[in-house]
Amino acid sequence: KRMRAVAEEAIAKINFTIDLDEKVGKLSVAEKQLVAISRALMSDARLIIMDEPTTALTKREVDALFAIILDLKARGIATLFVSHKLDEVFEISERFTIIRNGKSVITCLPEELDHKSFSHHMTGREFEDSHFTPEHVSESPILEARGLGVNGTFSDVDLTLRQGEILGITGLLGSGRTELALSLFGVLPCDSGEIRIKGEVADISSVRSAIAHGIGYVPEDRLTEGLFLERSISSNIVISEIDSFVSRFGGLDQRQADAEAKRWVDELRIATPNPDNAVSTLSGGNQQRIVLAKWLATKPKILILNGPTVGVDIGSKHDIHRILRTLASEGLGVIIISDDIPEMIQNCNRVLAMNAGRIVAEVDPRTTTESELAELMSKDPSTIDGKG
Repeated sequence: KRMRAVAEEAIAKINFTIDLDEKVGKLSVAEKQLVAISRALMSDARLIIMDEPTTALTKREVDALFAIILDLKARGIATLFVSHKLDEVFEISERFTIIRNGKSVITCLPEELDHKSFSHHMTGREFEDSHFTPEHVSESPILEARGLGVNGTFSDVDLTLRQGEILGITGLLGSGRTELALSLFGVLPCDSGEIRIKGEVADISSVRSAIAHGIGYVPEDRLTEGLFLERSISSNIVISEIDSFVSRFGGLDQRQADAEAKRWVDELRIATPNPDNAVSTLSGGNQQRIVLAKWLATKPKILILNGPTVGVDIGSKHDIHRILRTLASEGLGVIIISDDIPEMIQNCNRVLAMNAGRIVAEVDPRTTTESELAELMSKDPSTIDGKG
């Protein structure tokens, strides 16, 4: 009883309501973080260190976390907030220190740096922000979806994708954006509608059939869905195309497989001393490049990426965006699924906004502000006229 009373007191300090008998393993990422904060407050902590606390949180959950941080501050409790997300650092910090290669680069107030200077201090590199403009877009769509739906998740979805495009699909958590991506990749077969590849009706009812039609998918959670962490970099890159490296004697042609892996290590600038090293030894940005390489090795016509820069540093984020723009310029059809609004605005030539399982708007990022797109993500589907 005493333990329960202490726990109730701790969660009450941050206005956190939860079933104390629930197993932590069943909680969401946001709930687990609030449990950790409550535990720290039980010991009367005067300083709480948060290491990348928003990596897997939605915007709404981030806002709730920031409200808690500000409440802790009002009670005299300091927070050391470790993050590579510029917008969040500027929003929540009163003072920050930028560290690069293990050394302090600068300590200053948020108003003393703009985003561009901040990025330069973090990476030692200069970045130019520019809107993506397709160089060559095919006249006919490479991918069409008409009246696509999965019971209970999304419905009546129409979309087209042309070679050379980067199409963005955005929405809040629960909008149906991830389920739509999984349907296009055959993980979640549709109950209604049809998919066409190069004008021909395609049966995308399994991952195998999606791959056969030239579709690749970079998942939202690379650690559990995209990589074999204890396997080598080389084997992760060639795993989706392993049949191509079988020798005439029936075994794996290791030399050919290693050559293919090295090609992508070089092309995507994957930082590793040895492709035989385990993927678990790499940074988040390099791990994401491995997932990209795995699908590019299959020579896809269409590449779908769900949260392509989640959990990667600012330098890797710019590099991944550069890679996607290059792939589009080479004729690939690219779809980015993300709730990172600046990412959508800067790197897509069209953006579809989803809410409650419907496409509620299509916008041109060049003429749409971040606040306008954020507002569209909450648009009531019942107000749209006809199909999205």
